[in-house]
Amino acid sequence: MLHDYIGDDAFRKGLHNYLTEYSYKNTITTNLWSHLSKASDKPVNEVMSSWTLQMGFPLVTIIEEQQPNNIRVLKLKQQRFIADGSVDGENLQWKIPITIFTKSNPKAVAQQILMEKPEITVTLNNIDENDWIKLNYNSIGLYRVKYESKTLARLSEPITNKTISPQDRLMIQDDVAALCNAGHQSFVDYLKLLLSYADEDNFTVWKSIASTMGDLSSLLEYTDYFDQFKRYRLKMFSSIQQKLGWDAKQNENPLVAMLRPMILSIMGKSGDQAIIDEAKKRFQQHIDGNLIDPNIRGAVYVIVSRYGDETTQQELQKLYKAAEMTEEKVRILRSMGQSSNPTIIENTLQFIFESEDVRMQDSASGLVGCTSSRIGRDLVWKFLQNNWVKLVGRFGDKSSFLISFVE
Repeated sequence: MLHDYIGDDAFRKGLHNYLTEYSYKNTITTNLWSHLSKASDKPVNEVMSSWTLQMGFPLVTIIEEQQPNNIRVLKLKQQRFIADGSVDGENLQWKIPITIFTKSNPKAVAQQILMEKPEITVTLNNIDENDWIKLNYNSIGLYRVKYESKTLARLSEPITNKTISPQDRLMIQDDVAALCNAGHQSFVDYLKLLLSYADEDNFTVWKSIASTMGDLSSLLEYTDYFDQFKRYRLKMFSSIQQKLGWDAKQNENPLVAMLRPMILSIMGKSGDQAIIDEAKKRFQQHIDGNLIDPNIRGAVYVIVSRYGDETTQQELQKLYKAAEMTEEKVRILRSMGQSSNPTIIENTLQFIFESEDVRMQDSASGLVGCTSSRIGRDLVWKFLQNNWVKLVGRFGDKSSFLISFVE
C-alpha cells in the first residue's frame, strides 16, 4: 500500500537513501518514513503512524449521487471494521490512500486521494449514469469497501467481462461476504453478486467463494431454505464444472488441477446426479484396480461416502487400512464421516477412535470430516459429550485440537 501510494521511483529512492545513511548504524522506524517522505514529497510518517500505532483497519462506505453533465459525487465515510459487527468505542481514524478507477479506463487509476477525515466528498467528471466505479485499484489498500446496492450491481459488468484484475474480482465478493458476516450488508446482495462469477476462471477467487458458500451451507442446513440454496449452488458452479470436466488436460495449470476437485465436491454435495453417478463409477473402477487420479480422489471419496451405503464404508475402511501414504489415509478418513446416514456416521466415529488401525494424529481429520453435515455435527457433539473423558485421555487435557474443535 505504501509503495503504491508514493510510487515506485520515490519508494526506491527513499529506501536507497535510508539504507545508505544508516548502513551499519542503529535506526528507528521514523527514520525510514522521513526518507520516504523526502523522496515522495508526501506525509508518509503521518500516514503510516495511523496504521502502525493502532489496531485494526478501516471500512470505507461509499454513497454516490449522479448529477447533471455526467458528474458523479461520492461521499466517503470511514470507520473501524470489526469482523463480528461490534461497535468501535475508540472511534479510531486512519489516513487512507484511496484510489478510484472507472469503466472508461479499467486499467488505470482515475483519481488518488488521501482520506484524512472521517468523511470526505469526491467529484468525478465524465461518468455516465450507468458507468461503474470501484475503490481500491488492484485491491492494494488495506481497507474494506461497502457499496450501495446500486453501485454493487453495476460492478457485475466488469466481473463478468473480466475487465478488472483477479485481485479486484476476489476482493469485491470477499468484502461483501465479510460485511454480511458483520451485519453491515445483506446476504441477498452477496448471492445476487455471485451470479456474476459463473464464468470465473481464477482458483483463488473460487476458493474464497467456496469458503463463504460452505459457511452459508452450514447455517442454512438448519432452515427451510436449504434445498433452495443447494439449487442455487448447482447453478452457480455448473458452468465452471463443465469447463473443467473430470480429467486433467495436457500441460494443465496446476491451479486448475487444484480447482477441479473442489468444484466436483461441491457439485456432488449439492446433489448433481450426473456427478454422483460418475463418482460412483470411478470409485468402483478404483476398487477394481483402475486407480483414480490422486488430484480428484478426495472428491470422489467424499461423494461416494455421502451417497453410499454400509458396503461403501466398508470399502473405504479397506482402502484406509491398505493405504501406505499418510496423505491417502487422511483423505479417506476425512471422507468417511461425510455420509448422510446417521448409523454410518456413528460407525465411523467408533472406527476412528476404537480401531487400532487409526493413528491418533489421523483421528482429528476423521472427526472434522464427520462435522460436514447437520446430522454429523449433532452426532459428533453427542459423541464428545459421552466420550469426553476418553478423548482427554487420548489427546490430553490441554490439547489445542480439542479446544479449537469445540470452539
